[in-house]
Amino acid sequence: MADKHISVEENGQVLAQATISAANEEGEVSAQVHVASGQLPVGTRQRMANAVHEAVTEDETRRLTATVPLGDVELVEGIGSNLDDVNLRAAGATSIIEGDVKYS
Repeated sequence: MADKHISVEENGQVLAQATISAANEEGEVSAQVHVASGQLPVGTRQRMANAVHEAVTEDETRRLTATVPLGDVELVEGIGSNLDDVNLRAAGATSIIEGDVKYS
């Protein structure tokens, strides 16, 4: 399976995007999440977190490791709320969030 590319757009402008790797044998994926610089419309980051969760649950992923811009609390909380046993750490200019994917 190939990597997935997802984005959140408004008025033809990409506000946030993510690349999600294909799952390995253990059902683990990684996601690199990027957001446009400057002021974004309210809810953009939560929409991106929801889109990442939807993409990984469609593929029945077991575990997610996501990198997001350091200090982006809304993205960290949004992605983390869809995971169990969450670990969060900083690495350079990014935050790394790891956890088991929640299914409803």
